This record gives sequence, C-alpha cells and structure tokens, in this order.
Amino acid sequence: MLELQLFEKDVIQNLHWDLSTIGEQEYEELLDVMSANPDNKMMSAEDLAAQWNSLI
Repeated sequence: MLELQLFEKDVIQNLHWDLSTIGEQEYEELLDVMSANPDNKMMSAEDLAAQWNSLI
C-alpha cells in the first residue's frame, strides 16, 4: 500500500494529476512505465553472446 501511495504522490507532484485522474488509470501499466530505467533494459542477443563468451 505504501508503494502505491508513494507512486500517487510522485504522479501528483510531477505530472500535476489530481486523485480522480489517477483513479481512472491502470495502475500496473503506470507503475511499469514510471519505474522504467536504463538498468532494466534487455540485452540484445549479440550483447548477451559477447558477455557469455567473455566469461569463457
């Protein structure tokens, strides 16, 4: 519950949404989008193979 409240606080402060706008949204999708960062980016198959080969 605290995570959801912190998310709502962040959206109100940064996107200037009101509570009714937040209530109309799909939380799971919004949380995924808002929590995205470059560290979570998927590696390409080539990068993954190169990383694997560097371990051998």
